[in-house]
Amino acid sequence: MPVDAGTAAPTFALKDANEGQPYDLSQALRRGPVLLAIYKSSCQASKTAFPFLQKILEAYSSDQITVWGIAQDSPNITKSFARRAGVTFPILIDDNDYEVSRAFDIMATPTIFLIDGGGTVVWQRTGFQKPAMDELSEAVAELLGTAPVDITSGTDDVPAWVPG
Repeated sequence: MPVDAGTAAPTFALKDANEGQPYDLSQALRRGPVLLAIYKSSCQASKTAFPFLQKILEAYSSDQITVWGIAQDSPNITKSFARRAGVTFPILIDDNDYEVSRAFDIMATPTIFLIDGGGTVVWQRTGFQKPAMDELSEAVAELLGTAPVDITSGTDDVPAWVPG
């Protein structure tokens, strides 16, 4: 089963799809909570979830929360996915035989983790469920000590559930 709430998140360092810049989870956690989404570009649930993750980034200060995608794809496919999904947050490449995916023990994509500044997973879901996106927004707001933002209103064209 994937790393669950209450468990320490595995640490890692990966490079992004655009310029090969290194990103280190331990360093990011020093700035505050980190929202990770491990995904595969061919997964419909991933395609559905990522615009909501972008909405979370836009709803809360990027100075207070870090949002990263972790791709199980090549850099070229990843860049195309990010462009189509409209995301501006970094997407890192899980190379080396999916080392990070295996460390987080994911069973399907996307698997989304919210990690507090201390490195503990506080929220985790697999697949796409629209109500879970608002739960995630509430969990982010709680960590940041601010009011939650409803990120699913006005998305009647999005299904309530897409399997991972």
